[in-house]
Amino acid sequence: MTEAAHATTHTTAEALLDAAERLLITAGQAGVSTRRVAEEAGQPHGLIRYHFGSLEALMLQVLEQASSRVLERQRALYGGDRSFLDKWRQAMGYIDTDLADGFPKITAELFAKAWNEHAYRDGLRKTMAEFTDMLVDAVAGAAEEYGLDLSGDDVLALATLIRTFQIGVLVERLADIDIGHAELATAIDHALENHHPGERDARPAT
Repeated sequence: MTEAAHATTHTTAEALLDAAERLLITAGQAGVSTRRVAEEAGQPHGLIRYHFGSLEALMLQVLEQASSRVLERQRALYGGDRSFLDKWRQAMGYIDTDLADGFPKITAELFAKAWNEHAYRDGLRKTMAEFTDMLVDAVAGAAEEYGLDLSGDDVLALATLIRTFQIGVLVERLADIDIGHAELATAIDHALENHHPGERDARPAT
């Protein structure tokens, strides 16, 4: 394949990916079909099978593309030199950003597909495992910062709790439900702040 042909092939695949992502966000998985994706991308629908093999594979590629963007950002955040409290606050601040960008909608739509179609489950499991691994590293760093002696199972349990907490918040926000969210976020923030070694050491003796 010539360099020009390779570039054209890559551009076509990207156009189909971007079109499928837009449709998942705006129309939901029920509104995504081979023909609609092709029309949105301005490409012949036969190119979906040529580039991806199936519509299911295309949508899982959309999930991988979107999750990679978020994972890269989160790894950079938690791998930085700031305190865990600052990182946590920044991560919570990303909720509105992610909702606007559409990543939670993509994930929720494919969760709905996976409830009935096994073809989506391995891809979603892989994505959740990648987020869990990222959070395991974040929790391990936080445990060291807070002087906590946690086992590997404890770290995994906390990482899983954070992952499922964040998914729950995002799914509810997609349905315009935010009952108790602000209060929960404030309570977690206060707990992290009040139990930080630096905060404890700075308190006057009583």
